[in-house]
Amino acid sequence: MAMKGRVAQLTDTHIVREGSTYLGTETARYLADALAAVHTLDPLPDYIAVTGDLVNSGRDAQYARFREIMSASRIPYFVIPGNHDDRVRMRAMLARETYGGVAGELRHFSIDDFPIRLIGLDCNAPRPSPRAVADAATLAWLDRSLAQAPAHPTLVAVHQPPFRTGLHYLDVLGFGGRSHLRTLVNRHTQAGAVISGHIHCVRRAVWKGAVASSAPSTAPQVIPLIFMQGRILGLAHEAPGFAVHDLLDDGTFARTVFRRRESGAYAADE
Repeated sequence: MAMKGRVAQLTDTHIVREGSTYLGTETARYLADALAAVHTLDPLPDYIAVTGDLVNSGRDAQYARFREIMSASRIPYFVIPGNHDDRVRMRAMLARETYGGVAGELRHFSIDDFPIRLIGLDCNAPRPSPRAVADAATLAWLDRSLAQAPAHPTLVAVHQPPFRTGLHYLDVLGFGGRSHLRTLVNRHTQAGAVISGHIHCVRRAVWKGAVASSAPSTAPQVIPLIFMQGRILGLAHEAPGFAVHDLLDDGTFARTVFRRRESGAYAADE
């Protein structure tokens, strides 16, 4: 089946200042490697969506380093904030076009210039909470935005997965308004994919007319599986990677996850 559009998704890059690491990992090196791997794809993506936690603690120096790494991209990129990001500093340090040029309190945006329309939603609760909320104002904005382009295939990006992931320690925090978000997306059939990050691993939920999914972090991670009575029970080691979302000629989306192998090369998950 022919492909009509392509988007690469990077997420949870957690860039720290030069000379530091995030949980012992040189996240800057892994982001640079993932970005280079994206540029080997054939065909190249139309753009890159970075779905939050660009940096680890919202510092200017961290955003400057993220910006420097991403300056190597020949592909446009757009960002939404995660719970580790500082919205004000992110806007100050990154070019306006990377976050849709939004100003004031409004933090949602749409990018309409590509075969796949991108809608970026900021559903983060006030820092430092990792919880997400799709409140009435967000849902109303999304409804209006989707109604403006009913025939334009659309990808909705949000940091936290708006579905139960099976990761107990995160699911207990919840995503306020997720059922209303799902109902709204299902009503607008051109919104065929909802993408997210936050959990540093791959999960998927099939809605009525869309597939909601999360992507792996660009850096290797250890994922706690169960949190019970103050103890973490079970850990999963996740290889770094990124996701690619292809728009097919029947209007549906196909997702491929690429993982970094021990050799340093990236390959599609089987």
